[in-house]
Amino acid sequence: MSNVMELDFSRGGAVARAGSSAWLLILIWPLWSFFSAAPGLGLVLWVVAGVGLFATCWISIVRRMFGPGSMTPRPWALAGLLGSVLVLFPVLGVPWAYVSFVFVVTALATAADGLAFGVGLMVTIAVEVGALVAFGEPIAQIWWVPLIIVVQAVAVQSMKHMGGLLHRLNIAREEVAQLAVDNERLRFARDLHDTLGHTLSSITIRSQLAARLVRSDPERAAGEMGDVERAARQALDEVRQAVAGYRAPSLSEELEKASRSLGLAGIRLEVTPAQEPIPAETEVVLAWVVREGATNVLRHGAGARTCWVRLWVDGIEIRDDGNGVADDRAASGDAPTTDQGDGHDSGGAHASRAGQGLTAHGPGTGLQGLAERVASAGGRLEVGAPPEGGYRLRVWIPGTEAP
Repeated sequence: MSNVMELDFSRGGAVARAGSSAWLLILIWPLWSFFSAAPGLGLVLWVVAGVGLFATCWISIVRRMFGPGSMTPRPWALAGLLGSVLVLFPVLGVPWAYVSFVFVVTALATAADGLAFGVGLMVTIAVEVGALVAFGEPIAQIWWVPLIIVVQAVAVQSMKHMGGLLHRLNIAREEVAQLAVDNERLRFARDLHDTLGHTLSSITIRSQLAARLVRSDPERAAGEMGDVERAARQALDEVRQAVAGYRAPSLSEELEKASRSLGLAGIRLEVTPAQEPIPAETEVVLAWVVREGATNVLRHGAGARTCWVRLWVDGIEIRDDGNGVADDRAASGDAPTTDQGDGHDSGGAHASRAGQGLTAHGPGTGLQGLAERVASAGGRLEVGAPPEGGYRLRVWIPGTEAP
């Protein structure tokens, strides 16, 4: 089935407007009969003016009926159409009486509903039948006129309903398009943060180290600044890749980058690999986790000396021995306020501590973006301070029991 974005509802409205405007062709019958009688100039001018006003009002009503805004006709258009119908009765005669009700019923349907429309319909039937009788048409030949007017009323109500549906569907399409743009902006903002956060943190640490070494060890300071230059070039490449939409991080590369960056800050990285190969789709998510987790340790893991990364086929745990403070602690409402250790419950004291962190700091951009990535993969993100201290981030993708 085609999705909403593939449908062109505006084209449907244009077709409906064109089809309704084509009904003006039935005016050929009363006009042909009128001009066949060789009328005088005064009557010709009367008919031309009346038909011109009638056609203008009808087109205005049709455009409103199938247009993007309100379907209610403008008052001047409705009054002009009804007035022109009445003033043309004396000169166009029986043919005009037989065709004019089509337009009158449609105009009334766009302007009124319920009882008001029913009253208008009854008045239309009375005027049309009365005019035909006045023109000498026998009752036996016009009995079907009220029936046709009622059928026309039902058809017009259906057209009106279709116009309303087209209008609402067009609004829905615009809203879907806007949501797609907004979601793409959020995705790009998240990707840009996740891509650059780790690299820029590394640049900051190297720059600070070079500034401290510039007097005591100029050669090493120059080496650090060379690393800063390379990291900046890497950041530029990552931005280009993010913009191009080609970026897919590698778990091994992210672990290597994390080891280098944490080492500059004096933090040792210990990695426990998974016992079995990690699926490619899961590996991409875990690579993002490593990048964000290492960045959080660098930014918020005050006092940390060791960072442990433990991998499973379907998950990862990143833990440090810092003071347990992390501004990005609250990932989302999906992040629990309790933490599971290696097979045991952490207890009420830990739950209280994690809950305080969530309340005090609020959601951070980094973990918020990571939570969105994990959720899109059907996984779960858990953050908090374990009983042994420090800070822990855990992610697992469903398929087996959580680690």
